Amino acid sequence: MEKLFRKVSLVLALVLLLMVESRAQQIPHYSQYTLNPLLLNPAISGTDNYLDVRAGYRNQWVGLEGAPTSYYLSGHMSLGKLDYNSTPTTFRPQSFSKTKSRAQWKPQHKSTLQKTRAHHGLGALIQVDQAAGLKRTDAQLLYAYHLPLSANVKLAAGIAAGVTQYGLNWEHLSFTNPGDPVTSANDYRKTRPNLGVGLMAYGDRFYAGVSLAQILPAPFSFRASGPGQTPASQQRHLFAHGGYRFAAGRQFSVLPSLVLKYASPSPLSFDATAKVYYRDQFWLGGTYRHHDAAVAMAGFQLKQRLHLGYAYDFTTSALGTVSHGSHEVVLGLMLRNTRGVFSPSQYW
Repeated sequence: MEKLFRKVSLVLALVLLLMVESRAQQIPHYSQYTLNPLLLNPAISGTDNYLDVRAGYRNQWVGLEGAPTSYYLSGHMSLGKLDYNSTPTTFRPQSFSKTKSRAQWKPQHKSTLQKTRAHHGLGALIQVDQAAGLKRTDAQLLYAYHLPLSANVKLAAGIAAGVTQYGLNWEHLSFTNPGDPVTSANDYRKTRPNLGVGLMAYGDRFYAGVSLAQILPAPFSFRASGPGQTPASQQRHLFAHGGYRFAAGRQFSVLPSLVLKYASPSPLSFDATAKVYYRDQFWLGGTYRHHDAAVAMAGFQLKQRLHLGYAYDFTTSALGTVSHGSHEVVLGLMLRNTRGVFSPSQYW
């Protein structure tokens, strides 16, 4: 048993080192946050008129044993959203078929049902993050209320409520006795409540939001007493994010965006990103993450039903000497998108 405690202590020490080096605490970060800002802010829920499903996978610091791997599945949809005026896109869906003219998208048929009005949004998010011998699983339900401030601008308030389970990843642990009953002991899996809130203002070309994750401290330890005790608590994370998309010619548009992250005692960090879109179908981009990485990314969308994005992180911190960067893939499906509306979280 003492050998197990020593191994657990070494594993947790490695996890702590990884968190400090990455300038992030507890909550995993993703390079392609513009493809799924639901990871940052629950107020995104129900932004548009279809079921938005996203799946992502991140393999961080390739080549470093025990480095973090993260993946998620999310979905959200609107309830009672009858207008199409605030869909964030630069061009008409058919703008390059014949006339090749650039214009902001408007509904094909105006009616009283398409007036801007308040609506609700619902969603769900499941995340799994593991680093060395520590594993974290989050399951949350999301709700947002979208209030129109004008014909083209809305203010959304959202809440995320669920649970977080902390446990040990046995694949990275070895035991002298493979049949040791501690390998399935319940006291090495702790489940705690998790609560987050967010606000966001958005329109057809911009978005700006702020959110607070892990509001509840929810302290826990893997053992109540003894040498295996590892006291910990959920740490509050503050995010501020925003971006503005503008046209750069008849077939191109540009989206600069910024995310600020703060989780005491870690210092304030940021991701600065710029993406260039061609015909609302293909895009290239890059990100600078403060004291951590430079990111190159690319993606495309198919008929307003599917989109795919890939990002590669060039590690600029000291971890770059022992790893080979990070890979991230995001797949999105826009289900029941009968009007071929562009995805707001990809095309802001």
